[in-house]
Amino acid sequence: MRISSRVHMVGSGRHGLQMTHLIDCNVYLLDGGSECALIDAGGGVEPERIEANIAAAGISPQRITKLLLTHAHGDHAAGARHFHDRYGAELIVAAEAAPWMESGDMEKNSLLAAIEAGVYPRDYRFPACPVGRAVAEGDIIRVGELELAVLETPGHSRGHVSYMWDGEDGRAIFAGDVIFAGGKVVLQSTWDCSIQEYAATTAKLHALGIDALYAGHGAPVLREAHRHIGRAHECFRNLDLPPNL
Repeated sequence: MRISSRVHMVGSGRHGLQMTHLIDCNVYLLDGGSECALIDAGGGVEPERIEANIAAAGISPQRITKLLLTHAHGDHAAGARHFHDRYGAELIVAAEAAPWMESGDMEKNSLLAAIEAGVYPRDYRFPACPVGRAVAEGDIIRVGELELAVLETPGHSRGHVSYMWDGEDGRAIFAGDVIFAGGKVVLQSTWDCSIQEYAATTAKLHALGIDALYAGHGAPVLREAHRHIGRAHECFRNLDLPPNL
């Protein structure tokens, strides 16, 4: 599904359009012209459904050279090994989360807690995946004609980054699970979720004047996304909590 001039949605689970397996986050394909990137990889249960949507978009898998993860939670990152092995896509992830990806650390990526809570089935496993590049605040990633800036955006989880670029549709951001349409957030009782970091991250994004928001779940926001981010920022600023997705 093409949703803007550069972005296709190729995966989405229970908290979105249910295009693919229910465990999947929103998986985006960014078309940089000479090469493409996947943003997040889904939960790894039925990756062939994501592949079918890539094919339906008329994109050759050979053009997908990079896989950018926002964070290492299972619904966003467990599919990384499949796309790395099948297409040779370079895995790019926050420096803090890189060791968790390479070891398949199910404690650090909060999967053990999520399985115990019934979010994932008991037999769910997270395949380790080699990391090609570990990134931090201010790093630049080139995807064909595009340059994406890395923003460290903790709060929902540790090792969370977002990817921002300025293009035909204004200032756009792949924000993972930091902020959603309507100013919603995802706060949960895991070791790596922090209200204080969440508030600081939301203030940081609010100051950037974001036009298009490609969130990890739910609907993307293609115009005036700063208004949605501003709602969450205002809640935190007033010592309140934004609504939880």
